[in-house]
Amino acid sequence: MVGGTPVTRHQRVLCQLVADVLGVNGVGIGDGFVALGGDSIIAMQLVGRARKAGLRITVGDVLTRRDMEALAQTATPLDQEPAPVADNGVGPVVTTPIMHWFRERGGAVDTYNQFAVLRTPSGLTEPRLVSMVQALLDHHDILRLRLSVPGDGADWSLETLPAGAVDAASAVRRIDVAGRPEQDWAGLVRQESDVARDRLRPGEGNVLQAVWFDAGPDRRGVLALVVHHLAVDSLSWRILAADLASAWQAVEQGAAITLDPVPTSFRRWSHILAEQAHTQTAIAELPGWLDRLRPGSGRFGDPVRVPGQDVESRDRSFTESLPAEFTEALLTTVPSLFNAGINDVLLAGLALALGDWHRGRGTVGDGTALLHLEGHGREEALAEIDLSRTVGWFTSLFPIRLDLGEADRTDAHAVGAEVGNAVKRVKEQVRGVPDKGVRYGLLRYLNPETGELLEKAAQPEFVFNYLGRFEASDDADWSVVAEYGTGLDDTGSGMPMAHSIEVNAATVDRTDGPVLRATWTWADSVVSEADTRELADGWFRMLRALVAHAREPGAGGLTPSDLTLSSLSQHEIEEIESDLRAF
Repeated sequence: MVGGTPVTRHQRVLCQLVADVLGVNGVGIGDGFVALGGDSIIAMQLVGRARKAGLRITVGDVLTRRDMEALAQTATPLDQEPAPVADNGVGPVVTTPIMHWFRERGGAVDTYNQFAVLRTPSGLTEPRLVSMVQALLDHHDILRLRLSVPGDGADWSLETLPAGAVDAASAVRRIDVAGRPEQDWAGLVRQESDVARDRLRPGEGNVLQAVWFDAGPDRRGVLALVVHHLAVDSLSWRILAADLASAWQAVEQGAAITLDPVPTSFRRWSHILAEQAHTQTAIAELPGWLDRLRPGSGRFGDPVRVPGQDVESRDRSFTESLPAEFTEALLTTVPSLFNAGINDVLLAGLALALGDWHRGRGTVGDGTALLHLEGHGREEALAEIDLSRTVGWFTSLFPIRLDLGEADRTDAHAVGAEVGNAVKRVKEQVRGVPDKGVRYGLLRYLNPETGELLEKAAQPEFVFNYLGRFEASDDADWSVVAEYGTGLDDTGSGMPMAHSIEVNAATVDRTDGPVLRATWTWADSVVSEADTRELADGWFRMLRALVAHAREPGAGGLTPSDLTLSSLSQHEIEEIESDLRAF
């Protein structure tokens, strides 16, 4: 870390908060959030914690300001802001773009969930847990979501029920594991989580189930939280875990449970999306989206995937991990060298791997890769509201076309400069997506005129989702227990696959450093397990090559979007950088 002692109150607060959310020590005013391993999801957490400390900052500033000193200059005291508008989160919810996407998939609705397993403290009892879960249900409106599915195929109807309408006692189950070694719990946790999944009934307002594995009064257990995906996403898990920790602190002290306020309800957000779908700003993006969705990109096998033929299955998925020695650099050194985000780096490695994979099969097409990307969706571009404490399914899904050009990529395996060039090209292509793609779903699902055109365009057969960075320490109560996963989707039986290959990646912080975990799922009517594993291995190989390249002299550099004089070409920028290095 660069360091530099913070002087002002804003600097001291933000340096400490960044140290807390990233789990590092000694953050100084010269340190940068991204260079320390921060990403957009952690930036959302930082915004929420800063607000609690009385400061307003934005996710955009967190990700773009060069260091803590510059970020502190953007912070404003909350007492200088106007009072927030009253926000009633109870009542009708507009079906959001990602919910429309889910509806179009078909298959079973009730069992589509995410789950996470959290470490529970000794001294927890079932009555205490019920009171804590009740606090979650009453505080977060979306956890009282009720879904109505008309039989005639019409649009869904959603509403959030009043606080108190859902009884936590009916949502909590206790399983006795006292006397059983923890290494024997995994099968039971998976089995009981599946049973809990099958108890979900969104049509009745039942979208959350909690299964506590009680190891006895003097021993720590685990809690499996199973939440219907309509009510939760990756960032939501961090909010729920923090709230459980806060609720436990109150319970231990014999105090009433009081959770931090939620400035903006999910219901309000859903209405904002509906309004934004018809704005000129959104409609102006249509030509760009249609261009990205043009035909011709590399295809996945000769058979065309038949919707509904392949269903989600644990039997057709595997998880691979990149060791900490490489992941640490991917999170810090590589993004810092290229002034890029972790997504840019991961996608550059993926674009290189996809190119090799397609060339080996003769399916390269026009040399580009058409992907769906998932984003957290809580973008400030749509409205200047605080969503850092809002639980719900905010995910945005949008297409991107990655093009590495015609350059010779033969030295990528030899850790040549071309891997760095791939980062630069992909970074510019990602930045070329307006406001992180958040309006694509509005045009596709909430505007009938633009939606018809986008529905007829070519559709990606590959989806990539980086879930962010998770702290997973077995020493911390209410932390995610990494071996059970990090809030990945679980569908139950019969859910049709939406893509030929799906990748969900996350970074899990362990005591020996961060580890990148990627779960791959494939449609075996289109690609085989061997083909999928070959692509997965190729991706990790390219990421290791990027780490090795970052150690070479002169690695990294700026791209046109980094500069005010953006008319400069990439070649011209690199010539200037080369001349400067000569001095």
